[in-house]
Amino acid sequence: MADLFQMPKSLRQKEEEELAAYTARWLELADAALSATDKAAKALELARHEQERIRRDIKRRLDNYAKAGGRRVKKVG
Repeated sequence: MADLFQMPKSLRQKEEEELAAYTARWLELADAALSATDKAAKALELARHEQERIRRDIKRRLDNYAKAGGRRVKKVG
């Protein structure tokens, strides 16, 4: 009932509200994109560290294999 007694909004006021809502939505999308970019960058960094760890492990195993004269090195313990 209270809506019936309110003055109608001016066209400019409606446009300003629509523009504010539009701007807020784009800011949300930009924040989400940055968040996703940050997450992707962190995931790439973790993957790079894991890749380096795997490379070091493979190199260590190859070095041990070469030291053993081409024989498979058995783990002790």
